[in-house]
Amino acid sequence: MVLSVVLIHLIVTIFCLVAIICSCLFFSQSTEHLGQKLKLSNNAVGSVLAVIGTSLPETIVPLVAIFGSVLFKKDIVQGQNIALGAIFASPFMLLTLASFFMGVSLLITKRKNQQLNIDVNSAKREYKYFIFAFGIALFASFIPCKIFKVLIAVFLLILYLVFVSRTILKSTKNSCENTEGELFLCRLFKFKAKDKITYVVIQFLVSIAFLTVFSHFFVCEIEYFSKILNINSVVLSLFITPFATELPECINSIIWIKEEKDDLAFSNVLGGIVFQSMIPTSIGLVFSPWILSKILYFNASLSLICAIIFMLSLIVFKKIKTTLLLFVVLIYLLFFIYILI
Repeated sequence: MVLSVVLIHLIVTIFCLVAIICSCLFFSQSTEHLGQKLKLSNNAVGSVLAVIGTSLPETIVPLVAIFGSVLFKKDIVQGQNIALGAIFASPFMLLTLASFFMGVSLLITKRKNQQLNIDVNSAKREYKYFIFAFGIALFASFIPCKIFKVLIAVFLLILYLVFVSRTILKSTKNSCENTEGELFLCRLFKFKAKDKITYVVIQFLVSIAFLTVFSHFFVCEIEYFSKILNINSVVLSLFITPFATELPECINSIIWIKEEKDDLAFSNVLGGIVFQSMIPTSIGLVFSPWILSKILYFNASLSLICAIIFMLSLIVFKKIKTTLLLFVVLIYLLFFIYILI
């Protein structure tokens, strides 16, 4: 009986994973079409539009962890710990594993130059936003005054609006390249729409809904297996849950790298870390004590080191090589070893 239950959960997990991949295909295509219609650059599409959908799962996790523990009268401290772990682990996952997957994708495509073809200035700007916002969030953890932390949260929310508005304004200079292929929605249901933007928006919103729902169920299944395998909440929040919630960004980046749309792929990851450093962080600042453990400080330090390494590469070499994308996985392994020890 127990084995059959585990088997059912395993099947559900695999189904959710396949559903997430399919949703990402729908989402990435609709995002490109929407960016083209709005005359946005690849950088704006990846940093803003794509992040709107792909960052929903990891934003929901800390909210559920914090408010769920209150509503269902569970261990509030444990809920807050899970939320903090998810908040800090998400950008770390994007800076290490997502970058590593992009590097592997570049190797598979066998390009001659073996580097990302991206807008260097835009990439440097987004790394600066992340380092600044994440640094402020870390600084806030040393201040005991709750009002100060709330003010920092408000500042980060305003800063994200500034980031979005500046990204969109700068994007008007270089519009998104023409997207080939008919919308999956039109192809699937054989629609012949005069007003194509309507179907673009429908596919965009539906794919976001599917991404959110299936990512949520995927996280639930991961939590189930963590319980039967006796994995503690810290490891769950720092490794397992973020791995599931960051899956859309990773898959989208692989899809776009394969299609040689490096700006979209890299901007999706960069937009993700900027979003994570401001929106979920603001949630943690307001709804938790924002008292960090040594593990979280170490995790945050590694995230900042990764971001600084990438930014220095852009400043000095004006490019991101495949070797650097592959190298950062060592930082992820370093943190994994630190947790085990």
